[in-house]
Parts: sequence; C-alpha cells; structure tokens
Amino acid sequence: MYEQTLYKVLDDHIQPHTIEKNNKSKKWEYGYNEDYDVIVISKTGEIGEIYEIQNLKIALPKKNKVKKFKGNKWTHIDYPKELEKIKSVFDW
Repeated sequence: MYEQTLYKVLDDHIQPHTIEKNNKSKKWEYGYNEDYDVIVISKTGEIGEIYEIQNLKIALPKKNKVKKFKGNKWTHIDYPKELEKIKSVFDW
C-alpha cells in the first residue's frame, strides 16, 4: 500500500563526523550551503537533524538544554537565581 509522506529525515546526507566538527567550532553559516546542498536555518552555527521536503534539504538548529520529565506529568523547574529576587512587576 502506498504511504504518502510529506518529509524525510536524512541521516546520511552529511557525515556525522563533519556535523560534530563544524558544530564544535560553530562554523555553519545561516542560509544556503553549496558544499553540502542544504539550507541552514540555525543562527547559532550548530545544526541538528536534516529534513528533506520535496527534494529541498533543510538543516534544523541543534536542540539545546532539553528538559526530560518523568512520566507523563509536569514537574516544577526552579527559577534562575536572578529571577528569584523579583517579587512583583515593579521590582523589574
């Protein structure tokens, strides 16, 4: 049976070693990269997954500081120290 898909995740378009090396030094420039035939939409210089939509390859930004929750319930995350001192809008 035919299964229509809108996108594909490309794991082998760019070698993982090349992605890690350029992410470490933040060398990915925003826009089209002719060397790897991919559009980089990350402004931080790091890329994560590469998607292909109708033969257009798009490199998404790398996920940073992803919070994992236990189970299916929300848990409290502590405020940063700078924000704990603010008690009202007028203290801002």
